[in-house]
Amino acid sequence: MFEIFNLTEQIKYSKITTYSEDTTAAKGDIRTLTEELLRGSLASKTNRNMLQSGSFLSNLFGTSSSIFGHDSINGATNETATSGDSAPGKTNKIVAHSQPCRQPSAVEATMPPTQLSSVLHPQGSDTPAPEILLVDEVDVFFGAEFYGQTYNVVSPVQDNDISNILKEIWRAHKNGGRRLRLADVQASDSYKALTTRLSGFEFLVDDEITAMLNEAQFVGQGSSYIVDKKTGEEEPYFVNRERGQIGHKVMDGVSYEATYGYRTVFAYMKEAENGNLSAQDANNFMAMHVSCGRFSYANISPARILGVSGTLEAMDDYEKGVLQKYGLTKFLFVPSVYGKSNFTFDAAGEGIRVDKSESDYFHSITDQTVQATKKKRAVIVFFENRERMDQFTKSDYYRKLGRLKSVLTEDMEDADKAFVISRAATAGQITISTAVFGRGTDFFCKDDRVQQNGGVHVIQTFLSHEISEEIQIQGRTARQGKKGSYQMILLEADIKGQFGVGPSIGSVARADLYSFLKDARQKRHDQLCQLVESNLAQATSIDRETHKFFDALLSSDDQLSRQLFKDIYKTFQKKQMPTDLSIDIAFAVDQTGSMGPFTKCARESVEATIKGPRSIARKLQAQFPEINFTLAVAIMGYRDVDDKDNQFEEVSYSSGSHFTADENLAIQATQTILSNPSGGGDIAEDQLGAIQRCCEWKNPGDWNSEVKFMVLMTDAPAHTKFPTAYSGMPNADNYHHLHPKNLTFSSVTKSLIDRDIGLFFCSFSPKATKDTEEELSKQLLSHPENTAKREVVTIPMVDPNKQTAGNIFGGSRYGRHIVFVLDESSSMRYKWSGVVQAYNDYIVKRGISQFGSDLVSVVQFNGSARCTVELTEITNAPKSLGYNGGGTCFSPAAQCAQGLVERTPSTHLPVVIFMSDGGTNDADSAAATFSHINSSTKSTFGEDLELHVVAFGNGADTRQLQAISRSSPKGKVHVSGTVGELSNIFVNIAGGQDVAQVLQAEVAKRISEAVADRLSMEYLGGG
Repeated sequence: MFEIFNLTEQIKYSKITTYSEDTTAAKGDIRTLTEELLRGSLASKTNRNMLQSGSFLSNLFGTSSSIFGHDSINGATNETATSGDSAPGKTNKIVAHSQPCRQPSAVEATMPPTQLSSVLHPQGSDTPAPEILLVDEVDVFFGAEFYGQTYNVVSPVQDNDISNILKEIWRAHKNGGRRLRLADVQASDSYKALTTRLSGFEFLVDDEITAMLNEAQFVGQGSSYIVDKKTGEEEPYFVNRERGQIGHKVMDGVSYEATYGYRTVFAYMKEAENGNLSAQDANNFMAMHVSCGRFSYANISPARILGVSGTLEAMDDYEKGVLQKYGLTKFLFVPSVYGKSNFTFDAAGEGIRVDKSESDYFHSITDQTVQATKKKRAVIVFFENRERMDQFTKSDYYRKLGRLKSVLTEDMEDADKAFVISRAATAGQITISTAVFGRGTDFFCKDDRVQQNGGVHVIQTFLSHEISEEIQIQGRTARQGKKGSYQMILLEADIKGQFGVGPSIGSVARADLYSFLKDARQKRHDQLCQLVESNLAQATSIDRETHKFFDALLSSDDQLSRQLFKDIYKTFQKKQMPTDLSIDIAFAVDQTGSMGPFTKCARESVEATIKGPRSIARKLQAQFPEINFTLAVAIMGYRDVDDKDNQFEEVSYSSGSHFTADENLAIQATQTILSNPSGGGDIAEDQLGAIQRCCEWKNPGDWNSEVKFMVLMTDAPAHTKFPTAYSGMPNADNYHHLHPKNLTFSSVTKSLIDRDIGLFFCSFSPKATKDTEEELSKQLLSHPENTAKREVVTIPMVDPNKQTAGNIFGGSRYGRHIVFVLDESSSMRYKWSGVVQAYNDYIVKRGISQFGSDLVSVVQFNGSARCTVELTEITNAPKSLGYNGGGTCFSPAAQCAQGLVERTPSTHLPVVIFMSDGGTNDADSAAATFSHINSSTKSTFGEDLELHVVAFGNGADTRQLQAISRSSPKGKVHVSGTVGELSNIFVNIAGGQDVAQVLQAEVAKRISEAVADRLSMEYLGGG
């Protein structure tokens, strides 16, 4: 068509980033001008409009977009560039453009043709023709990736001293040990020489060196990868020896222009050392990357925009409003020349399935794929990203797909991609692909066998964030009038995590499922639109300031240029790691009775977090040696609403603050407050009240640090979030409809956001708190004021699949049936009162821990055995036990215990506590009986018998008692020399303290790691 109208010489084909580069170049070369400013040579130039930079790096980086991690707007842009050698895909085809219709400035009139590639002068006219922009996929061009984002310009400044600094940082990183600090580099001769040459820009040099120091740690020493600072995931890069370059994945291709800033520079150095690149290749990239401008993609002004889109009908009012800002008010829907579509999608039936576990999810993908290929159809499976696709292809389920399968990835050579795509629509062929190939890739079917059996079947394994992407993926089948079908197979955890959907998804009828998912997507889309508008305002402001700086450079105003550069440079930078950093951490610990088994663990975990080798400060200091950390700690114990005046226990120090940086004072407060778990009333607790209470601290010194965290520890669900599966339990939740103080999950998350406090949720009963954790996470992540998209960090203090029987949420049971088997032979005459006291201490401990549903039985034995207490509720258990004396036989006692265990109701789990101070001739027989008890218990309850065997006093035959304990894999021997030790053993068994001691060693480590991750994201992470 262009040839027919004789326009071929006036057409320029490019990508959006190239278009932005040309628009900038039409004004001048901002990169070279900036470097001259830094080197103090700006004023000596006179013909600014003729500037062109011929340096290798300026040309190489000339079309980069969002190149470096420290020049994105609040982390909103993508980390890698969207320019370069990417294959056909979204937003990459700007078909034609010319110069906007306006009078040329003097600069534009005298620029050489190489810089005015987009300025079109019709023959015989001095006025440039109006610019017409033809865009492929208009809706994506004005989508979130570009609209509201900026085209970012970086000037690569090369210098021998810059190279020396980079080499020294890399050498220190390779050698390990203490990381270099900025002060170390500042003491070097190279730094002094560099700052002398760049006089007045010491702030710039310091910031860039700090970025170098931070980014070196994100380059892997082994295989070819760098670490994504946002996700912590390894991102592979690709070494092309022929080009002498490193490429990064961009969309469905590999770009050798996109970089990850200094991480890519260090990757070049590593590959040169390994012999994969030459030393010159590495030297070419050794530069200080100076951000010198950001231009808003939205600020384009062609006379006319024309374009096409395959998803126009899916655009909402907001997106249409964006297009209208550019004069796009007319939309034409062109009917298909192939007639009615043969596309099928059973959205109300088998077309959508949501699986709860990853194994079920992978099984469904494999099963549906195999069913289709058995019918001689072709199947294309789209995964959201490479990581999830790799998880599937490394699983056993992938191997079950047979031989006719191919994987389509972004890093493949073009010829290999073309081959896989050409085979994808042939009979029996399976193609596993990432989502980037779901837009624009032509999987055209020419195989009659496939058509005769229903056409190409597409399986999408994720819910698209944008409906346009879903429509595009659907468009990979039933092309040009052919038959085809589409299906979604989704993982429930993905839906909940990405779209803020709670447990309600499990109750949605299949016929309503697609509507439910679309509503969830629309809510997320609306939130994204708000973010885009916020980004647009920032981009517009930065664009305006960049042009001011650009104009000052063009006018050779050195003084003004210096000031404006300093101003805009500061807006470009990510926060760099400070030399000093204060952290506030408030521990809010559940102190109701049910926390009895875990109080020691919680207390010692808090203490270990504050002081000692596992402390947060020690761990952070090791990871970030250049920072001096100050940790201020607050401790609060909380109970339930009905505990009224006793609900909150907290300490204010002499300054009035709840926080103290004195480790000893913090530990003293911990020991005082976390010492007496009691109260609680019902099972649900007041976590909302505890969060709100901490957020409301406003004394001098409260919540004043740069980084603030709250660590909530509990073992129970919050009011209004008692698990439905356990709602029939007695005394469950007295406030299951409404919090008595009208607190809601939304209101307390708003309080966290207002005070900028990050929340860690530590659960000693993950099954009990699951709904509470999910609701807090959902409310925080979906809150419109949570622009940083911070999330609740959940730390299960126990494996939810291995919760002890002592926890009422460990299964569908209310508690334990404890069978005491107590030796009352003559040798126990003077010890019996101590045994009874230990038995009573056990009952008291269980009562304090709110296990009022426990059942108690007692077997007392000498030469025979008698049952003195049978399946009695623990609150009604007798406090005194009679004494008979006599000989000692174990077997009758074991048989009596067997009868009681077998009578344990299904609502409880049996536990046996066997105590003796002697030995007997029938120990083997008793051990055999206990082995039968264990088999019966495992058959009935699905678990081995919890068996505690207590050797009391010096006369106990520990060998015989150990044989009895070995009757169950969960058998354990306790040795007690005195009555006091016996009581402690019984109390510990009652409280599950042995479990708590195991957990204590982990909690400080896990909290410290989570804090370190937060700091890394806050100060290192981002684009």
